Amino acid sequence: MLRTLLGIFTIALLFACTPPQAEETGVISGVITGAEGEVIALIRFENNRPVTMDTTIIASDGSFRLMPDQPMPLDYYQIKIDNKRDLVFITDSTEALYLEAASPELNETVTYKGSMNSSLYDRFTSTIRPLEKRLIELKEVTKDKNSSDIDRSQAFSEIVELNKKKEAAAKEFIDTHTDSPAAIAALSELNLKQNMEVYKKVLDATKPSFGHSYYHRMVTTQYNQATMVKQNPSTRKNSAYTVGMEAPDIKMTDPEGTTRSLSDLKGKVVMIDFWASWCGPCRRENPNVVAAYNRYKDKGFEIFSVSLDSDKNKWLRAIQQDGLIWPNHVSDLKGWQNEASQAYGVSSIPHTILVGRDGTIIATHLRGAALEQKLAELFDQA
Repeated sequence: MLRTLLGIFTIALLFACTPPQAEETGVISGVITGAEGEVIALIRFENNRPVTMDTTIIASDGSFRLMPDQPMPLDYYQIKIDNKRDLVFITDSTEALYLEAASPELNETVTYKGSMNSSLYDRFTSTIRPLEKRLIELKEVTKDKNSSDIDRSQAFSEIVELNKKKEAAAKEFIDTHTDSPAAIAALSELNLKQNMEVYKKVLDATKPSFGHSYYHRMVTTQYNQATMVKQNPSTRKNSAYTVGMEAPDIKMTDPEGTTRSLSDLKGKVVMIDFWASWCGPCRRENPNVVAAYNRYKDKGFEIFSVSLDSDKNKWLRAIQQDGLIWPNHVSDLKGWQNEASQAYGVSSIPHTILVGRDGTIIATHLRGAALEQKLAELFDQA
């Protein structure tokens, strides 16, 4: 009798300690508390368009079960609750994915079982998420009209450091999990042109299992296009003046109507920065430019900003919002017909040209880490 009771107790204990799992492979199930009675949908992106594979209602105890009527190839998938909150994971029909989370903070609370790639993806995004939150806070500081120049300058400097941390985290994850589809997500934190070898390593390692996916094909296309530009420099944009050539003088007025000349800065290392308030990539690059200016301005580094704006108020507002505190800001307010950009053959922005102390071009197309590295060579290692 005692042996029978012990046997029953042991079986009950096993069931009590084992979380409920999907009944079979190809099923996605779990428990999401705080979303009882809401609609949950399973979505796959095909050619960058969402395709709903199954929907159901979350039960009163938070449980749900999604079972698409078609096979799921290894890919990124999404579950969406009431078309608002969502979770992204990586799975296929060979797995029985089980997840637990609490609404509304789904991403901060989720745990995955039965899918190694989903767990890896969650591990990486959990590392990046607090950095992203802090970046959002800092960007609000840079946009706040009540922020001082010092506050903005410090915010931009911290933004640069946080972006470095994100890049380092991505590279560390990729080194450890190169062949996981989750590494494709980590690539999005790295500049393609500056990390082409890393991109190639991940694309090659993931191709056997993940090459069929839209995301792998998309990133491969981006990589191939960048490779073609690198192999054929003549196709590169903004190439009217290259390294070794003398930089033509630029004479144009600043916001106060005073004429400023590039030639007045001869004897210093000058970065000509073609940009505009309406240029998203330009505005995203500005924190790096501000940090570089603050680091090297006392060592003989200057910035000569040429704006392709046509609206003076928007130009001035962007200078103030982005903390562009150097004095050399010029524009003729002719937009793409800006005379300096026409003379230099600029066809896309942001575009930078680094001019040496003697007025000769020493580098072009410098952004982010590439700009920092070049300036370090010139000033820190001299």
